Amino acid sequence: MSRKSISPLIAIIPAWKTASVPSGNKLETNSVAMLKLDYRNKLLRPAWVEIDLDAVSHNVSTIKKYLGDVKMLAVVKANGYGLGAVPMAREIVRCGADYLGVVMLDEAYELRRAGITAPILNTGTIYADQSDYVIDLEIEQMVDQLTVARALSKSAAARGTVAKIHLKIDTGMSRFGLHCSRAAKEIPKWLDVPNIELVGAFTHFPMSDAVDKSFALLQIERIKNIKRQLEAQGIHIPIWHMANSGGTLDLPTSHFNMVRVGLMNYGYWPSFDVRQPFTLRPAMTVKAQIVGIRDIERGDTVGYGRKFIAEKPEKIAILPLGYADGYDRKLSKIGHVLWNGRSLPIIGGLCMDATFVKITDFPEIQIGDTVTLMGEDGDKEISPHDIAALIGSVSYEVISRFGRRLPRVYKRKGQQDSIVNALTGD
Repeated sequence: MSRKSISPLIAIIPAWKTASVPSGNKLETNSVAMLKLDYRNKLLRPAWVEIDLDAVSHNVSTIKKYLGDVKMLAVVKANGYGLGAVPMAREIVRCGADYLGVVMLDEAYELRRAGITAPILNTGTIYADQSDYVIDLEIEQMVDQLTVARALSKSAAARGTVAKIHLKIDTGMSRFGLHCSRAAKEIPKWLDVPNIELVGAFTHFPMSDAVDKSFALLQIERIKNIKRQLEAQGIHIPIWHMANSGGTLDLPTSHFNMVRVGLMNYGYWPSFDVRQPFTLRPAMTVKAQIVGIRDIERGDTVGYGRKFIAEKPEKIAILPLGYADGYDRKLSKIGHVLWNGRSLPIIGGLCMDATFVKITDFPEIQIGDTVTLMGEDGDKEISPHDIAALIGSVSYEVISRFGRRLPRVYKRKGQQDSIVNALTGD
C-alpha cells in the first residue's frame, strides 16, 4: 500500500509558551500572565469523569490471576476506552499486564512520550512510509501486507535493528489480515524478509460474547489448522493470540499463550451472555454540577427544536455538558440522571454543551448540587449497558465517547489522586 507522505510525529508545544512577543505588545503582558497560570489538579469545568484506580487495579489483577500462565495484552486504545490512555497504561502495567495494545501510531507515541516502556502492539494498519515511526517508537506492529513488511525491514536495517511484527490472519471478520484459506501457504514467504522478527500471529472474533458460539468455534478451528500446518513446516511463531474479553471468558481454547483484554480492565462485561467467573468493579463515573435552575410555565418550551412543551408549571435544572462531550442526543426525553439516588428525567433536546433535567418533584435541589450521568449514586446505578440499551448501541461506544473536553479525576482509596485536563495540558 502506498500513498502520499505524512508529516512526522512531533511533540506539540503550545505556541504561547515558545513564541517571541515584541516588547511593548499588549500580548506580552497576557502571555507572561498565562505562563504563571498553573491548572494542575484543578477542576475548571463543573462536569467531569471520575476514574477509580483501585477498581482498575482490582480488575487487572483479577484477570491476570484467572489467566494463569497465559500472557495478557491490555487494550488502551481510544484514550483508554475513555478513561485516559496514559494513566490507564501506567496502572495496568503496574498490575502485571504483559503488553499494551493500541490501534494508531499516535496512541503509541502518546504512551512512549509519557515514559511508558512496556511492550506495545499496534494492531492497526500502517502505510509503508510510516515504517520509520514503528522502529523509532520501539513498538511491535500488526502486518498483513508484504510491502509493509519490506518497508519495516528497510527501516530496521537503517537503524541496525529488527522490526517485530505480528501477522494478522482473517478468520471471518473481513477487516484486516491474510485470508485463512491462503495463510499457511503465504506465511513462509515472510520468513525470507531480512531484519524482521515474526513475534506473533493473531486473529479476531466478531461475536465471541454471543450465546451462539458456533462461528467463534469455527474460527478457532481455522486458526488451529493454520498453526498446525505451519508447525508441520518447521515454522514456530512464539505468540498466538485470538481471545478478546468475550473469548477470554467463554472460549478457553482460544487463549493460546496470550489474550487481548479491553473492556473488562475497566470493570464492564462485554455482554450479559458471557460467563462471569469473577467480580469486576466499574471504574468510570460521569458527573456534573447543576449550573442553572429555572421555573417554567405551562406552554413554555425547552431546548432546540422545542421538543419539550410544559403542560404545567415545572422546575428544570441545567447541566453543563452535552453531545459534544459524548453524551448521546438520543437520551433526550428517554434518559435520566441521578441526584442522591433519585431519578431526574432528561427533557428537551440535548444541546452541544448543555442538558436539561426536570426537578419539579425535588424543590430542595440547588445550583452546585452534583448529579451522576453514569455510575453509582446512592443505592442506584446507571451503567454503560443501561445507556447503550436506550440509544441502541453497545457499552464500548458509551464509555469511549466521553471526550477530552471533560476533565478526568483519578481517585485512589476514595480520595483524589490527580486531575488530567486535556484542554489545558495539565
